[in-house]
Amino acid sequence: MGRVSSIAIAFLLLCVVMAPHGHSQETTEDEASAQSIIISEVLASPNGMKNNETCSNCYNATDWNGDGEYGKFSDQFIELHNPTSNPINISNWVLDDIADGGSAPCQLARNTIIQPGEYVSVFINASRIELDYYDGDTVNLYNDQGTLIDALSYPARDSWYGNSYVPLDNGTIWKVRPPTPGYAQNESFDVAQNMIGCFGISDGGYVDSMLLEGRVVTMNSISDVINDGHVLVRDGKVAAVWGGDNIPQNVDLTGVPVIETNGTIYPGLIDTHNHMHYNHIPLWDFEVHTSVTSEEGGYSNRNQWKNNPNYKRDISWMKTFVQTASMWNMADQQMKYAEVMAVAGGVTSVQGSPASNTDAWDSMLSRNIELYNFGGDGIHTKVTTLESDYTGNHITSGNASGSLNAWYLHLSEGVDEVSRAEFDILVQNNLLVGELIVIHGTALTSVEFEKMGQVGADLAWSPLSNLLLYGDTTDVVAADQAGVRISLAPDWGPSGSKNVLHELKIADMWNTNNLASYFSDYELAAMVTKNPALASNWHNYVGTINAGLYADLVVLDTFHQDPYRNLIEAIDADVRLTIVNGQPVFGDVDLMSELKGDDWELVEGPGFNKAVDVTDRSIPEGTQSWATILQDMEMAMELNPDDIASTWSSSTDSYSSMQGNVLNSIFTTGDARHFGVITGSNHANTHINLAQLENYYDIPMENGDRTGVNVVLEPQDNTGGSTISDPVDTTPVDDDNSDDSNDDADTGGDSARDSECPPNCILGEDVEDASAEESSLFGAEALLAIIVIALLVAIGLITRNTEEDEEMDADQTVIIEKEWNDEQKQFIPELPPLAPPPSIEEE
Repeated sequence: MGRVSSIAIAFLLLCVVMAPHGHSQETTEDEASAQSIIISEVLASPNGMKNNETCSNCYNATDWNGDGEYGKFSDQFIELHNPTSNPINISNWVLDDIADGGSAPCQLARNTIIQPGEYVSVFINASRIELDYYDGDTVNLYNDQGTLIDALSYPARDSWYGNSYVPLDNGTIWKVRPPTPGYAQNESFDVAQNMIGCFGISDGGYVDSMLLEGRVVTMNSISDVINDGHVLVRDGKVAAVWGGDNIPQNVDLTGVPVIETNGTIYPGLIDTHNHMHYNHIPLWDFEVHTSVTSEEGGYSNRNQWKNNPNYKRDISWMKTFVQTASMWNMADQQMKYAEVMAVAGGVTSVQGSPASNTDAWDSMLSRNIELYNFGGDGIHTKVTTLESDYTGNHITSGNASGSLNAWYLHLSEGVDEVSRAEFDILVQNNLLVGELIVIHGTALTSVEFEKMGQVGADLAWSPLSNLLLYGDTTDVVAADQAGVRISLAPDWGPSGSKNVLHELKIADMWNTNNLASYFSDYELAAMVTKNPALASNWHNYVGTINAGLYADLVVLDTFHQDPYRNLIEAIDADVRLTIVNGQPVFGDVDLMSELKGDDWELVEGPGFNKAVDVTDRSIPEGTQSWATILQDMEMAMELNPDDIASTWSSSTDSYSSMQGNVLNSIFTTGDARHFGVITGSNHANTHINLAQLENYYDIPMENGDRTGVNVVLEPQDNTGGSTISDPVDTTPVDDDNSDDSNDDADTGGDSARDSECPPNCILGEDVEDASAEESSLFGAEALLAIIVIALLVAIGLITRNTEEDEEMDADQTVIIEKEWNDEQKQFIPELPPLAPPPSIEEE
């Protein structure tokens, strides 16, 4: 990841030949005759499956790799050919497309030998190399020394459905039909032949362990705070938590970097509702256009503001332009930008991400709640209005079977009876289940909250968005009194905070000014940590700091004696470190450098700098740098006519009123426009003076550090081991959930070892047995033992290599840890006629 990998990749790709319409067969010196493997065929536009009343399989689609799927996400392939008279071993050779972009490279499976005259095929479901129609693409083949062996390029918007590219002897390319994956042009098969695997390449830079020192706020209970705390992170999980100078007996810190944070360590913040693909759009500065308004002069329900005459221009078009392939084609950059905005506020999990085309971002930066996590995918979302005939069979069946973890439902967003009545549909259709998380619920009363409380449903509260759109917000006191657990959520960029760290300030202001401080500071802190984890049935994985849970953590500067006020009042510059799954992804330059060397990029803020790591060459588009993402997004938001003319293939006729806008800043601090929209809304300020929000950010600082701060924390009287008095619940979340059957989290499997040290002190399998440390060997016995061990290790390595070689010979298919999203596979673009003439292009 980061700079080291970028430099290595750049060096590797310097020799790429990218003729726009040609084919290269360059090799190195005398290796040419022995290694003249060529890229012999590329299929960029396979036919999709379409059936209707008049035809079956209208476009004559072929399932080339036999996986039951049709189209570009399954049947794109790259074919390699050995035209020589000698077998050629291509083990660990690398396939890639364009340099510094496109898909991630992959490494061909070990012990892959192409016999003389033989062909092999590599499909997209093995390589995850997506061939680009709109911009054209180049396929590059490198040997295991990084030398370019061959390259094949094709131009933009040139490929035809069902036709593959093949190289000609004169160095050009030609389209042929039908494709012949894995076999010669004069042969005929119904499916591909000689399919081989291609593995993702490890990015390096993995942090396998760290010991964080600082004040530890576990969020188990209000008193579970360790002033002189230690959190041991190993292999993505919290291995141990303790206070004081005495290291617990079974903790082995050999080789573990010790990070003195000089800060306060919290569970990573969890965002229970967002629309991430809109978060490049800044706060919407609008005028209420209807005469039917709320009492405060805002809108009455969410169906009204979507009809604002400027809504498309300011919001929906700005999303469409960025994400559409025939326009800016920056969906991946946009999601990475939105996730950097999240981790910049210590957010480690966020709800509300797109459900398709996720490979470029769903395994980096923050977690995406409704996607695959912790060995399962038991979370569902409904964003559209709840219709009277909506049955939700998957919700009721999931509730009955125990496979449903959470159901995020937009409900009763507004302040009128129309909004409230949506709850009646929920009840009438028997969809009021315990896994329900009501998003907004602004129109609900104590009557509805009582019913939610009876079944154990949750509420996601977005006060800023409610105030800006409607002038009022949810009756969270009534919800709490009814036993409804509450979590905070920003909603989205056009009307919400940039992340939940900033939404905390809105909740704090509302609580102080309008609710007579009904909620304690601890309860507010729980709304962004513990509560959302419980709501999603993720409490055995994240949400608190306990041994055995995943290491999703945030470290903030310590500037307040009260740890919960410290969280509530923290602003952008106070975020010292954000850790997701044990990996540092964002933070201060000193901590990121200590943990990741120079594997990060600078993020410039107003008066402070941060570091972020957004690169990972093992995933598609993984070499995009932060600087490139930022530059691309700024350009896209400007809507410069010259840039549009040179980039878009779509017509702008339908968007005559389009208007550029500023890119939503990553940071709240210093964003004058952000504060201006909030304070300038009359209806939003009816019940509260939102100008007070700026007081949280108007803090004297020097290079990102608060001036005049001197917090002295008294150490606890510890004897080694945890000070935690309220251990994590070790009951598995989903005993009967088959999705989780292969999950190795084992968050509930360590109770038998708890007698060795307090519940939060140690995770048994992550440390060495204490008795092993007490035994030793001396003199000749030690020497003899060392010799025997060395011989055994040598024999073991030889045996292991032999076994691995046999295993790879038996199965050359790549194992992909995360399955492709079903919606992604199902997407099929409109197709041209079955046999297009040469002038017809892909739609």
